[in-house]
Amino acid sequence: MDQRDTPGQPLGRILVVDDEPDVVEILTKYFSDAGYTVDAAAHGGDALIAVSQYQPDVVVLDILMEGLDGVQVLERIRSLDPAIRVIMITGSTDATLKPTAMSMGAFAYVSKPVSLGHLHEAVAAAFGRPEHLGPPGT
Repeated sequence: MDQRDTPGQPLGRILVVDDEPDVVEILTKYFSDAGYTVDAAAHGGDALIAVSQYQPDVVVLDILMEGLDGVQVLERIRSLDPAIRVIMITGSTDATLKPTAMSMGAFAYVSKPVSLGHLHEAVAAAFGRPEHLGPPGT
């Protein structure tokens, strides 16, 4: 039985971390509508607290943030719980960021502006459910 057919049963827990409130709002609504439990953090320090508090399965993590950047947060998440899958998102054109993040254990890397369909595919893959590819309701 598809988990989406079980009322009240979330598909998993996602933590969205981005210092752009609009991005957080869009991603939180999108993945909530898709059946996930979604928590949010506005910067790296809050992200680390949220990882400990909510124990997400997947973290969608912006790279370019004030204070602790996404690469530093990724490193700390890996030491807190290496089982958490981290999907990095960024608007940066720095070609060294992707190989750096992937070598540090990021599950996937998605460029901004984020395609919700592409990000959803990465999240579904992180949960090991490629059959859930596509936007909510498909």
